[in-house]
Amino acid sequence: MSVAEDLKAHGITIPVGKYQGHAKSQRPDPDPELTATGPGTLCGEYLRRYWQPVCMTSEIPDDRPLRLRIMSEDLVAFKDKSGAYGLLAANCSHRNTSLEFGIIEDNGIRCCYHGWLYDIDGTILETPGEPDGTKIPERVKHGAYPVLEFKGLLFAYMGPAGEQPEFPVYDIHEQPNDEMVPYSITYPCNWLQVMENTVDPIHTVFLHTRITEVQFANSWGAMPVVKQYTPDNHIVTTSTYRWGDYVWLRAQDVCMPNHARIGAFLYEAEEPRYFWRSALTKWTVPRDDTECMIISWRHYGPDIDPDNLGKPEEVGKEKVDFIGQTMFRDYIERQIEPGDYEAQVSQGPINPHAAENLGQTDVGVATLRKWLRGQVRGLADGTQEPTRPPKYGDKHYGYVQDTVFPIPPRSSDEKEDEALRGEISDAAMDIILEADSLPTAEERTARIKERFQKLHEDPRFSA
Repeated sequence: MSVAEDLKAHGITIPVGKYQGHAKSQRPDPDPELTATGPGTLCGEYLRRYWQPVCMTSEIPDDRPLRLRIMSEDLVAFKDKSGAYGLLAANCSHRNTSLEFGIIEDNGIRCCYHGWLYDIDGTILETPGEPDGTKIPERVKHGAYPVLEFKGLLFAYMGPAGEQPEFPVYDIHEQPNDEMVPYSITYPCNWLQVMENTVDPIHTVFLHTRITEVQFANSWGAMPVVKQYTPDNHIVTTSTYRWGDYVWLRAQDVCMPNHARIGAFLYEAEEPRYFWRSALTKWTVPRDDTECMIISWRHYGPDIDPDNLGKPEEVGKEKVDFIGQTMFRDYIERQIEPGDYEAQVSQGPINPHAAENLGQTDVGVATLRKWLRGQVRGLADGTQEPTRPPKYGDKHYGYVQDTVFPIPPRSSDEKEDEALRGEISDAAMDIILEADSLPTAEERTARIKERFQKLHEDPRFSA
C-alpha cells in the first residue's frame, strides 16, 4: 500500500492545487509618496496647502483645551474666555510641558508648569518668573495655526503663512431647508484607503447590497455604468443604474485633495426625483500615517430626506445613523455583515498598493491616485501650484447630485441600455456644467432642475 493509499484509508486526503501562500507571504512596502503626511513629507506638504477640519467645535470644552493629532503634529485646540479659538503646538516652548494641561485665560492659554501665557497666534504674552524686560517674548514664537469655525466644525490652515488660501464656501453648504449635523469617526488606518472609497461606486453593489444584506436600498444592487469627469479640481464619478422604467443617475463629487460629497442613499429609485444634493459632506483627514478621521456633516431636510428616514439624534462623535461606519458593533456581527469600516480598515494600517491587482472597475481609484501624484510632485519640484476650487458665481459650485429619470429601456439588449445610460450621464453633466455660468447658486439649481425634468423628452432618450 502506498503512503497516499494508507493516508486515504485513515480518512486523510492530501490537498492538491495551485497553492501560493509561501510565494505571497512577504507583503510589499507602502507607497510613501501618497500615504506619508507628516511635516516635510510630499503629500503632507500638499494637504497643508488647504483648509482642513480638525475637530467639531462641540468637542472643545469651555474650561480646558482639547488635545489633537493632525498629520503627525501634536496640537491643542481651545477657546479662550473672549470666545476666540486657537490651535497651538502641544508642547510649551519653555520646557515642553503639554498645553493639554493648560489653563484657559481671557486671552489665550497658560502653561500649567511655569505660567507662560500664549495668545491664539502663538505670541508669548507673559513669562512670569522671568525678570522684567526679558527678551523671550521677542525672541521666541510658539507654533500656532489660523483657525475658523464654520457650521460646527473647526478648520485650520497648516501650510506656509504666505500661501494661505481663501476659505471656500460651496453651494451645498448653503442649501435651503438643510439641517447640517457634524460628526467625526476614527479609522485606524491610512487616510488614502478611506478617501478612495468615494471614487469606487462598484463596491456599493457588492458590499452594501449583494454580498450580505441590503444595507441602504435595493436599487444599489443594480450594476451601474460608471463614468468620470474632471471639471477644474473635482473628480466627479457618475453611476447610472437601470431600475425598471427608470434611470437613476448619481454623481459623487471629490474636491481635491480630500473633500467629498455623497448624495442621497436611503431611497429606492422607484419614482422621479431631480437634482437632490448632498446627504454627506466629508473630509478624510490624517491624524498620522496609520490613523485618520472622517469629519463631516450629515444633511437633513425635505429636499434631501423628505420621508425623514435619517436620524440626526444618532449623529456625533464616533457615531452616524447608517450601518457599517464604526467599530462599535459586535465583532461577529461585523464579520457577518461588514460595512465600509471593515472593508477599509482591514486593508491594513497602510494599504500596500503593490499588492493590489486593479481592474476596469477601479478606474476611480487609479484616477484619484494619478491626480494626487501629479499634484504632490508638482508642488515638490515647483512646477505646479496646488489646484484651488474655482468660484463661478456667488459661491463655489459642487457637482454632487441624485436624480431618477423616467426613461425606460429602448430595447431588451443590455449593451444597448448601457450605452443609453452612458449618453444620459454625458447629457446630464453637460447641463450641470453649462449652468456653472449662472451668477447664483439658486439660479443654477433652478436651471438644472428645469432641464432635468424635460430630459426624458429628448429624442435621444425617448422610447
